[in-house]
Amino acid sequence: MNTGHFKLYLRGILAVATLLACGLALATTQSPATEPGAMLWFASIGGVGALSGWLTWNNFGGNRLRDQITLFETALRCVDIAVVGIDDAGHILFGNAAAGKLAGIEQRRMSGRPFGEVFQLRSAADGHQIELDKLLSETTAGSAVRAVLRDANDGEHVLDISCSFEDSGRQSVSFLAMQDVSVPQGISLELFWQANHDALTGLINRRGFEEQLRAAIAAGGESGKQHTLLFIDLDRFKLINDSSGHAAGDEFLRQIAAALRIRVRSSDVLARLGGDEFVVLLHACPVEQALRIANAIRMEVSDFRFVWRDTVFHVGASIGLVVLSDPTASAEEVLDQADTACYAAKEGGRDQIRVFHAKPASGSARADMNMVETVQDAIERNGFRLFRQRIAGLNDDNANTRHFELLLRLVDRDGKLVPPMAFIPSAERHNMMQAIDRWVLQNAFAAIRRECDTQVEGEPLPLYDINLSAASIADTRFAQFVREQLTLHKVPPETICFEITETLAVANLVKAAELIRDLKGLGLRFALDDFGAGMCSFAYLKHLPVDYVKIDGAFVRDMLSEPMNHEIVLAINNITHSLGMQTIAEFVETEGTLNRLREMGVDLAQGYTVGRPFYFA
Repeated sequence: MNTGHFKLYLRGILAVATLLACGLALATTQSPATEPGAMLWFASIGGVGALSGWLTWNNFGGNRLRDQITLFETALRCVDIAVVGIDDAGHILFGNAAAGKLAGIEQRRMSGRPFGEVFQLRSAADGHQIELDKLLSETTAGSAVRAVLRDANDGEHVLDISCSFEDSGRQSVSFLAMQDVSVPQGISLELFWQANHDALTGLINRRGFEEQLRAAIAAGGESGKQHTLLFIDLDRFKLINDSSGHAAGDEFLRQIAAALRIRVRSSDVLARLGGDEFVVLLHACPVEQALRIANAIRMEVSDFRFVWRDTVFHVGASIGLVVLSDPTASAEEVLDQADTACYAAKEGGRDQIRVFHAKPASGSARADMNMVETVQDAIERNGFRLFRQRIAGLNDDNANTRHFELLLRLVDRDGKLVPPMAFIPSAERHNMMQAIDRWVLQNAFAAIRRECDTQVEGEPLPLYDINLSAASIADTRFAQFVREQLTLHKVPPETICFEITETLAVANLVKAAELIRDLKGLGLRFALDDFGAGMCSFAYLKHLPVDYVKIDGAFVRDMLSEPMNHEIVLAINNITHSLGMQTIAEFVETEGTLNRLREMGVDLAQGYTVGRPFYFA
């Protein structure tokens, strides 16, 4: 007898004993003690009546659910697809004949056993074990999961699994339908793997990737289901093949594939389409996060050195990005869009990232000029808006700090907010970033002055982080412009902190260091943004006298589930502190991450868990 049946029998025995005792009490109150026969009669009648009431009540309470289960069991006897019902505890309530056959055990032996004990599932994509909770959450979201089952006879089956849910009010049941796709297609697990994976790198191939891309596109219109696609083309790969042969090229592709795996999350899909083209499907990843991951990938490839027979090769990566926002698009159309954005990155000078923007068929050049006109119009009519996002202190020394980052948005003529990555690339290409930076400084300084005027006496002054572009860093007149604005608006210098991305700082090391030293002499502060994206930049820190190092959110976001990311965050924090600088963790999205950062000694945190952006000026 299994545990489930034993508990049911024990419950019944206890209920009968309790109810007979109630009947005996009823008889005692109705019959004189001198009439033992009457006492026994009333005890029997009372007990049977109470038991009948209990059974009737229990029957009404679970009647609907049991009737449905009975109907399901009857109907599913004739179905070839395996179907099982699972209770809240993860135990099997029932399974049809196809489920028993699939598991390799008798149908009646499934009931009451843990689902994971009967059905041992692994991901068809990466071979990792699939836990029931994860399976239910992924399949309940509306998409099927492809998994591999090892049955009781050590046979393997490739399954497509979907889920539905029923709640009776007293008990909830999850129904899993598992279709064996390996049998009708006549393939073994080994053949399935070969059909869906690249033999050279071990990554998913185009066939396997397009199948997962279609599922992501279908979910693209749902709330909280914004997925993003990266298309990666390796720059100068042809030089390796031409100069050292295909054996060198193949080895390079194997090594770069391993390097790319480090930069994507376990929930994402990395694939090789062929040649030197790779793609990444970023699940539940808005464009701002996707850009950070794309930049981390770009830097990983740029920093990678391939050695072949005493020759060192240096390559780059041009990356196209597209948001999966149209559920009616085909996988081929989305890949073409990402390829178009990638081509634009190559045309723009290679080793860059470009975001695909759907425009009328007027041509990309016309669309680019339209955005330039929109930016110029916004500058002239004050069409930009500044938002601020809180940066919270994590220790006793800075718990009361008032620290914010200023974020730029553009409001078009229709009153719609345009995110930075929709207009910044065009502004960079057409040398408009200096004008934008100056607009930001003028308006930010005026708003900060107003904020200081309303300052409560004794309250610490606020600190505002303002992002600088590469054009302003290279502008020899920028430092003087900052001095003029500080004087004009009478802004305390200690309220200003300029942010420079790690990539820009390293690319313009001498000019960046000069600007930092010049303005720090006035009392301004500096932060190095997106630190860690290059992962070879520790040596540059001592040449950049910044006050804060902002740890790249690509590491922070998944640090609890990705051990390597956790160690990277820990290393950046320790090295930064050893240089006398403070750390700010970006993209803090959960309380668990916030608590772990506090335990690690990170100084400050920024992200939706701390606070969302809100209007400033």
